[in-house]
Amino acid sequence: MSNQTLDILNQHMSIRAFTNETVSDQQVSEIIHAATAGPNMNNYQPVTFIEITSQKIKADISDKVGMKYIETAARYFVVTVDYNKDLIGLDSEQQKLAEKNIQSYALLEGGIISAGIALGRAQVAAESLGLGSVTMAGALGAFEIYEEYLNLPRYVKAVMGFSIGYPADNPGIKPKLGEKGCLMTDNYNQSQLEEAVADYNQVMVGYYANRGIRRSWTENNARMLTAQRKNSSLLTKYAKDKGFNLE
Repeated sequence: MSNQTLDILNQHMSIRAFTNETVSDQQVSEIIHAATAGPNMNNYQPVTFIEITSQKIKADISDKVGMKYIETAARYFVVTVDYNKDLIGLDSEQQKLAEKNIQSYALLEGGIISAGIALGRAQVAAESLGLGSVTMAGALGAFEIYEEYLNLPRYVKAVMGFSIGYPADNPGIKPKLGEKGCLMTDNYNQSQLEEAVADYNQVMVGYYANRGIRRSWTENNARMLTAQRKNSSLLTKYAKDKGFNLE
């Protein structure tokens, strides 16, 4: 089966090099409208995109997290979980109870899932308009810059970065595990998954080789998952500082 939507979804590429061509406000409006038209937790609509237009701030973020495609993208957005909007119009007693509940891990998780859904839809919308995009969890490493410049109130927490623009290169479609590696019936099938990974390793050996890298998917995972990790305590503190106490 094939149609335009399936073709866009199946041909996705993360774009990390952009031309100097501008992206119009109308294009951004269409992308955000499509992004936020999707499902979200309890219709709280707890996702807000904040565009950063200052090239200096974008350059500072790029330097902080090592992602040049923040600075060079035509448009760059910080994606936030936002429950501040849900407090508007509540009386004092309602707000007190609501704020207590917002502090729970469940609402932060629901907000992050809602943001992920919105980002996926935003990428499809951007690609349907001939644009390229990349989503970046690592952009959260610049949270102190966001807090300094974006005037984020309590219960509004940055979670992702999102760059869009016209592609300056074609990195190719990265192969994925496929159905055998992500669809099971009635129970979790470990042997099925091991077969899928073995098959996928062969595919990725060829994919990486074309890029001058000698490793399989499993070897790449081992390299990344066993590397010394940065101290994440600041990110945990950041969530709590924003009012998400993970209770």
